[in-house]
Amino acid sequence: MNPPIEDSVVCTRQNHWLLGSLYVCELVNIVPGDADSAALGDSEASRCHHAGTSAAVWSIGGTYIKVKAWRDDMQLESDTIRFVNRTCSVATPKVIFSWVDADWNRSFLIMKALEGQTLDQAWESLSTDQRMQIAQSVAQSCRALALSTSETLMTADGNGVLEPFLRSTPRDSEPSWKPQLLGPFSLAQLQSYLSQAPVIKSQAELFYFYHADLGPSNIIVRKDDLVGIIDWESAAFYPRFWLGTKPLISPGFSLRGGAKRAWAHLLVDALEREGFPSDMQKYQTWKQAVRQ
Repeated sequence: MNPPIEDSVVCTRQNHWLLGSLYVCELVNIVPGDADSAALGDSEASRCHHAGTSAAVWSIGGTYIKVKAWRDDMQLESDTIRFVNRTCSVATPKVIFSWVDADWNRSFLIMKALEGQTLDQAWESLSTDQRMQIAQSVAQSCRALALSTSETLMTADGNGVLEPFLRSTPRDSEPSWKPQLLGPFSLAQLQSYLSQAPVIKSQAELFYFYHADLGPSNIIVRKDDLVGIIDWESAAFYPRFWLGTKPLISPGFSLRGGAKRAWAHLLVDALEREGFPSDMQKYQTWKQAVRQ
């Protein structure tokens, strides 16, 4: 990716930032804690997250600027957040502005942060009962989201989904930064994709809207209260078994210290109580089918 994703936001002069190839941001009011003394050409002073070659986040002026690798026919996270805001009461970050920088193959999302700590930050200070309460609140949010259903595996706007654990391995010819999409698939198309493996057992089966990345760094809490959920880029309509199974598969559900998988197991138990049990056998059948 050129320029590198970490150079997507650059300080050009005091309180002025170049956002990709299209916009300049001027910081009018200094916010305590901001990197207001960033040097000319600096892209690191306000960067708070960097994930490989395809994602980075900056904190400027009381907002977060999230930059992600982009390809055609890809869902914008801002549109997904707007869908969630229309269809249920699950709290999300407030979208301020978003756009696609096609020349640089990336999307930009400016949003107001939710006030609180990530669950990962708060974990050690929480009692067992508080952790269980948060897990139950997140599972109840999943149930509220899953009231939105579809006959197609797709995003909120009908695009392919970002779920590497359910798709085949990308071709070697694809650049590492380029997002790989699954679908959109009707039930018949999905059965063909899975080589008729017995994963989808009914032509009446539906897909359920699911965040799909509920790791402890994406859960915002205040004491034992769930404030909201961030990072909606993978949210889409998925098979029902995936809601309770994904936490057992993805390392993104791990905590940084101590019992790394404690949150994943708490969430799986809470999801089962809400009617979304895990099904590792179905997942193994799915993965075997896409490897063929």
